[in-house]
Amino acid sequence: MHKRLKNMEGTVLIENEVVGPELVGTIEYEQDGRHEFYGAIIPTTHRLFIRIHTDDNEIESHDVLYKDITGISKEKLLMIGTVIHVWIGENIGLSLKSVSDGSIERFLEFLYKYRTRELHLEPEQQSNAG
Repeated sequence: MHKRLKNMEGTVLIENEVVGPELVGTIEYEQDGRHEFYGAIIPTTHRLFIRIHTDDNEIESHDVLYKDITGISKEKLLMIGTVIHVWIGENIGLSLKSVSDGSIERFLEFLYKYRTRELHLEPEQQSNAG
């Protein structure tokens, strides 16, 4: 199941888009009246993919552009471990908990780096010209 969730084959990527390190676990994400799925969240250099395992034994893929993500937070819970929250607007759009595969730190490092670039939030380089 992990391999199917992480497999981005057949996904149309933007020119020069690179897929980053994924996390697999329990995703809290509202779809069709359900709120909890086994799935993966996969960042790329331009957006975040949410891949969920459905009741039909299929994998559904949805993407969120970085411009639509208003925040990313991390919470440590005693019985669950680390939970990653992705904010869309003023609400949590999705959460990932019970991580069963992947490095949270590598995932967040990649996500922060490329979301910052995509939104042009990097500090301006000091110039010696002038």
